[in-house]
Amino acid sequence: MTNSMIPHSFVPGTKAKAGEVNENFISLANYIEQNKSSATSDLEELREVVDKKADKTELITDHTVTNSNTNLNTYKTKGTYIFTSAYTPENIPSGTAGMLVVTGDIDSCIKQIWFCEGTNAQIYTRNFIDSVWTAWASLNGNFKRSLNGYLKIANNMIFQWGTTTSTSVTYPIAFPSVASPVFMKNGFGVSHERSDTGFTSNSLTGFSIATGGICNCIYWVAIGY
Repeated sequence: MTNSMIPHSFVPGTKAKAGEVNENFISLANYIEQNKSSATSDLEELREVVDKKADKTELITDHTVTNSNTNLNTYKTKGTYIFTSAYTPENIPSGTAGMLVVTGDIDSCIKQIWFCEGTNAQIYTRNFIDSVWTAWASLNGNFKRSLNGYLKIANNMIFQWGTTTSTSVTYPIAFPSVASPVFMKNGFGVSHERSDTGFTSNSLTGFSIATGGICNCIYWVAIGY
């Protein structure tokens, strides 16, 4: 009885011929060598498929950064990076801690998204195009929330507001091009002449008023860009 691996078989208890034994060993050695070559070829083919299909740059990493003096400009590999205030990076758009998400492709465009730490925190984004980082842009506007505050939204419109007992107001931030303020006074006089209150000056940085009647304070709003 023979097969493709061993050409000769032997009946237990009988004496085998030396030539047949040698042929079996040679056949077995050839079989092992042939399959070793085939296995190596299969392994190389598998490696080639893995290298093409499993792009390592597409594997998402998520870890906390614990290195000092890091720079967000160097983060171009896809992943999620968490920064605590103990390791505040350079070129951070706002705050001292937060989470950075990197996506995109170095051959086209890399995008960074920065989530500031805290509740209702700011979100910023920027792109790496033609070897240059664009400026950080807020996705929910730059703002200051207080009795005198402002809101800067994506289309460059700015809303500012406040209250004062003074006759002059300085805006929390200056308007770049146009400022249009309005105000309402708190105070009442029975005489129209003595109740008159109005602007005496208006600029990109603030305005002044004068009153001929009772004016305890004013509440103002300014819109511009």
